[in-house]
Amino acid sequence: MLRARLSGNPATSSTARHGEDNEKQKKREEAIILPLIDASGRAAPGAFGRESASTAAGADASIRPIKRVERYDQDGQRKRYFADDDTIDLDTLVKRTKYGSTEDIDATMARNIAKTSNFKTKDLDADAEYDWDAGLDLADGRHKASKDARRRGSVTEEVAKKEKQRQIREYTKFQSALDRCTLCFTSKLRQKHLTLAIGTVAYLALPSRGRLVPGHCQIVPAEHVASTRSTDESTWTEIRNFKKCLLQMFTAQGMDVIFIETALGVGGGGSTGGQDARAHAVVDCIPVPQDVFSKAPMYFRKAVDDVTSEWAQHAAKRMIDTSQKGLRGAIPPNFPYFHVEFGLGSGFVHVIDNPTEFARDFGRSVMIGLLRLPEEDMHRRAKKESENLQVQWAAEFRSQFDEFDWTKQL
Repeated sequence: MLRARLSGNPATSSTARHGEDNEKQKKREEAIILPLIDASGRAAPGAFGRESASTAAGADASIRPIKRVERYDQDGQRKRYFADDDTIDLDTLVKRTKYGSTEDIDATMARNIAKTSNFKTKDLDADAEYDWDAGLDLADGRHKASKDARRRGSVTEEVAKKEKQRQIREYTKFQSALDRCTLCFTSKLRQKHLTLAIGTVAYLALPSRGRLVPGHCQIVPAEHVASTRSTDESTWTEIRNFKKCLLQMFTAQGMDVIFIETALGVGGGGSTGGQDARAHAVVDCIPVPQDVFSKAPMYFRKAVDDVTSEWAQHAAKRMIDTSQKGLRGAIPPNFPYFHVEFGLGSGFVHVIDNPTEFARDFGRSVMIGLLRLPEEDMHRRAKKESENLQVQWAAEFRSQFDEFDWTKQL
């Protein structure tokens, strides 16, 4: 357009200006379709009939005085617990229960503690909480901010706009991480020559770098999830199927298997379900001789003791046994953890207090010491093997795994 102006051609200049306007208009009209559920399976605000946070709080443009919730009638009988008990119907309550809610009771309480200047003067022992509704009074504090904001003017639209922008930012960041993930089954960057067996929602593959021993492989969920603890039931079942088949194969060779998972990218909140957008769950499966297998629990317990401070939050339960309840029964969701299984009969999980200080290769380092591999391998990045060599390893593994492969029944 600048060249057209300098040459004195008004028609060309007008055409160029019109083209720029069209490009700007296209950029402004670009639409992003947000998912109806987040990565943890919870419904997003506004999806499946679930009201947004502002709607649930009863936000509107009118200015109303703050009234104390009357929980008892004149005869002293309880008639309500919360301020919205009379305005929310049964269908809305069912939707909240079915699809979940982004509201966290503990987070709400912590926020109220930080914001309430007279919190220390409140009597919040057990009797006060249940007999005199002191806990319910604090819970009502989550609506105070929105009501105070309405006194200064209507901000409902502005709040909704900021919330939508936040969701778009998180969704865009998550999609960008998906495009760069090398473990998602549908990713263009996945190294297909490493794949050994493919299930419906999980697959078996060789590690892309740093194979410890012959037979070292990985079980990977097909979808982008941060930990196997947060997978759905079908994915969990297929992971167990792969473990059983690997145990059968290596038992026939006179060996046992150790399963290791380090989940650091979980916890928090947001539309990504509280997980690190870059994290993809991986279970390392490492065959070891039986004499080494018998020493493994002692090695791992000693290693966890060494990396756990006595002042850590979970120091008292630094190793939670998973032989009875399994991983899902041992810890709640959205906790970073290190999990090791010795076969399928025993194992333990360690809840990680500070994921930024916990080594991602912790399990690998312990296995290097257990297998008496070169000590310098603990402190350097895992070596990447050539593609031709990996193709050869994959062919050898498939020939051994063929008669135990459960995916042939699909």
